Amino acid sequence: MSIIDIMRSRRSVRSYKSALLTDEQIEAILEAGMMAPSAHNLQSWSFIVVTNRDVINRLSASVQGYLNDRVEADDAVSHFGSEERVDRVKKRLELKEDTVFYGAPCVVLFVVEKGKEYAPMDCGMASQNMALYAREQGIGSCVIGYARYVAREELIKVGMKDSQELMFGMVFGHSDDMDGQGLDRDFDKIQRWVK
Repeated sequence: MSIIDIMRSRRSVRSYKSALLTDEQIEAILEAGMMAPSAHNLQSWSFIVVTNRDVINRLSASVQGYLNDRVEADDAVSHFGSEERVDRVKKRLELKEDTVFYGAPCVVLFVVEKGKEYAPMDCGMASQNMALYAREQGIGSCVIGYARYVAREELIKVGMKDSQELMFGMVFGHSDDMDGQGLDRDFDKIQRWVK
């Protein structure tokens, strides 16, 4: 498959089988991420890999507490962007177990030293490399923005340093839901082309 075909077929996967990835598969995904470009070649990312189901559930429960409060807040609609999105989050929270990481067998947390100006961009490029490589290998993935709301003490327990902060999480695993529907991209977003 060409790289453009991989890009076209990649989807954010939100349904995973319980089958574990091998250490070799995870290491190859991480290597793909570390091959991404970074500002001044600082490679500002660090990765915490979690494959222990009890720990993943504990991280998910930490975020669930935050989300439960947010969906009941007076400003829930403005926070989540729409009533439909609030309802989706509420429905997801009813599942109780691993409502955040979709039951994926591998969670990767992207952590950086605090105050690194280009770290969000660097981590974004690393995550895209990882998503594309995983897709090529028949492995599903999804960036998990809500991972930002894992309680700091839980992040420290899994290895984040006091000097670091979490950018986001990402999940990987096998899925029957890899291809989804056609691209829903608006290709009329070129606002202006100055020649």
